[in-house]
Amino acid sequence: MPLLSLILACSTLDGDDTAKDRPGRGEDSGVLSGAVLDADPWVSLPYVEVGDTLGEGTFELRNLGDAAHTKELILEVTGPFTVWGDLTPLRGGEARSFRVTSRLSTGEAGSATGAVNVMADDQEATVGLSAIVGTPDLEGAGWKKDAWGTWAVVGLPTAPFPDGHASYDDDSVMIVLPPNFTDNGVMGLVTHLHGHNATLDDVVAEQYLREQFALSGRNAVFIVPQGPEDSADSDFGKLDEPDGYANLVADVNAVLYRDGLVVRLGAAPAATLTSHSGGYSGVANIIQQGGVEISGVHLFDSLYGYESVYADFVRDGGVFRSVYTSGGGTDDNNEALAALLTGEGYTVEESFTDGALADGTLTIGHSTASHGGTVSEDRAFARWLAASGQPPSPTAAPELLATTISDGQAVVRWRVDLGGARVFTVETSEDGETWDTVATTTDTHASIALASVIRVRATDPVWGLSEPSDRYGATGDDWLIVDGFDRVLGGSWPNPTHDFGALVGGSLGAGFSVASNEAVAEGRVGLGDFAHVLWLLGDESTADATFTEAEQRLVTDYVDAGGTIVVSGSEVGWATEASWLEDTLHAALVADDAGTTDVEGWNVGDYYNEDYPDVLSGDETIWEWEGGGAAAVGWDKRVVVIGFGVENLGSGERETALAELRGWLGG
Repeated sequence: MPLLSLILACSTLDGDDTAKDRPGRGEDSGVLSGAVLDADPWVSLPYVEVGDTLGEGTFELRNLGDAAHTKELILEVTGPFTVWGDLTPLRGGEARSFRVTSRLSTGEAGSATGAVNVMADDQEATVGLSAIVGTPDLEGAGWKKDAWGTWAVVGLPTAPFPDGHASYDDDSVMIVLPPNFTDNGVMGLVTHLHGHNATLDDVVAEQYLREQFALSGRNAVFIVPQGPEDSADSDFGKLDEPDGYANLVADVNAVLYRDGLVVRLGAAPAATLTSHSGGYSGVANIIQQGGVEISGVHLFDSLYGYESVYADFVRDGGVFRSVYTSGGGTDDNNEALAALLTGEGYTVEESFTDGALADGTLTIGHSTASHGGTVSEDRAFARWLAASGQPPSPTAAPELLATTISDGQAVVRWRVDLGGARVFTVETSEDGETWDTVATTTDTHASIALASVIRVRATDPVWGLSEPSDRYGATGDDWLIVDGFDRVLGGSWPNPTHDFGALVGGSLGAGFSVASNEAVAEGRVGLGDFAHVLWLLGDESTADATFTEAEQRLVTDYVDAGGTIVVSGSEVGWATEASWLEDTLHAALVADDAGTTDVEGWNVGDYYNEDYPDVLSGDETIWEWEGGGAAAVGWDKRVVVIGFGVENLGSGERETALAELRGWLGG
């Protein structure tokens, strides 16, 4: 049954069956009793180009009941559309077609949306309408699809270049749709302008733009045009001209419509603009005269000028975030803009943590990343975009924050960009394969019975269950497992979620709770509430920060207070600040690559490729690599550092290894 008819049928079958607008189902017949109006939800007219003849579409109205409507149909049409059809009452069981054409001019490119509101007696249905007249001879798009979405690079006449002035002639534009993108609902729009000395292919690959866009969980169209190719130039050609951005967006929409990827056109979405380095000029010009409403601006070490434009953007209510580095050359401009806005009474946040991004709309702060790393390090592009106000994907996984114990129950907490009312289900499993729903809520927390494997999913009335979150667990409060494994870009683990918290917890042989490193850093879960901590880093490296400054302070305080901690990760020696590693965790890096994955008769690499396990030194060697050198070192029978991810051991080996560690720690 089509969705619209399903909704209508459900709404008419609840409550008083004697009401005229709530017909019942005929006894034993399987047919709805009374007259029940149903309609196709949407008509997308055939794509045409300038100069072509407009095409025609059809939609169907149906009476799903066993009785006729008593009055003529009433059709109210909005938008530049014409509808023809028989308006006599629908007989019981009848299906009737109606014709639709658009009144768009074929003398110029354009698009239109509208609707047909149908009234039959006291019942109503709505059919959405859309049509596009595209620019002549738009280049064909060779669409590709993988785990990170659907994309194509296509030459467009509205690309920044050629523009008749500069010498650049590459008209390439990358168009990206995220995984599970839908045009059946609110769609967003994001555009990124690259910096100097860049090519489109290199920027997208080196900054993981497609991957980060997918990780952001936005239901939006992502556009990345080629700017001044491989040149120290901030000129963005036609995008610097009045309505240049609107023209580019129109061509992108035409390609998507032509190729059947976006056929339900809605109201034009407000866009989020992002730029790295020299892209700032193009962003400022789009804000001023691009012809599209801009709701957010993200500058990655990119504020080299136009401070007054960006200040006005903030004053007009836009979401504005700008990061600067010590060597990027934008520090003075950023600090001056922050001082100006602070003086005007604005609260300017300096932190780019997930919590700060979720709570604020104005952030100007410093990053320890390199100038080139501001977009990709710590998944900055994805995390900023997740808090941009762009609409969330109805199938994006919630971010599981913690599963801890309170009053004998597991307290599950998560975070999600709601974008409107959402319902969440908490699921548990004994084997990680078969799942039971144990709670349903509109909150972002729930209390359930203790369980070794827990996950959360969002539910959407149209699309059903979202992708599942990470898998955690809560069986006790002796051990806290900190899930600090965030690396999915450029590392060995390729998936946006994992089950390592539950996997390692289930192998401990002791009661455990789990929290993300973000939950710990934000103060949602305290290390001091647990006698033992096991901090998982996987193959997290410099780009994702094994331990942030805030996390270092928390771990130092915990160790100084007598806490017991195990830190596990294949880059923990390589990527962690050496002085802090030695002073707090009493370990040091000997070599970045042990040259083997065999340790104490076990093999490291059961879940993902362990390519650079660390060789360490410390007060006491607990495990050795097969080729020599310490794989795990300990101090004072309460601090252990392991040069590989313990989750990467096979199941039997993992239980044995963790039992040995617990024995060394005294239980």
